[in-house]
Amino acid sequence: MFVVYPAIFYKDLASNAYVVIFPDLDNGATEGEDINDAYFMAQDYIGSWLYDYFIEMKELPKASNILDLKLEDDEYSDLSKSFISLVGIDLAEYVKQADKRTVRKNISIPSYLNEMGITKGVNFSQILQDALKDEFNIN
Repeated sequence: MFVVYPAIFYKDLASNAYVVIFPDLDNGATEGEDINDAYFMAQDYIGSWLYDYFIEMKELPKASNILDLKLEDDEYSDLSKSFISLVGIDLAEYVKQADKRTVRKNISIPSYLNEMGITKGVNFSQILQDALKDEFNIN
């Protein structure tokens, strides 16, 4: 599940750093030491901000039209090097990478399916994982 949000990148006057603001995510912000770090941090910010939405299967905040956003002048930013850009992230992959722990689940299945699975050497845990990923449209 790839998501994209517009972000405002403000170049710091005193350094190579950028502050990144997300109007659609409660005007939340992150920063990076340079443009590459700022973009990486922006992706991480989106992932961490939307993590609970994804897990709880809530509707994600609607992304604004990038053309509706404007840079705002302030005393700390170099507007000539500031810009607005789209930042995207594979949210499903972010969630998978963020929490790799496993949990034990006790399930009940008919006895004959259990016996057939044992005979064939079926990995019940893997089958359940695959079925749940299909159910939730996670690759």
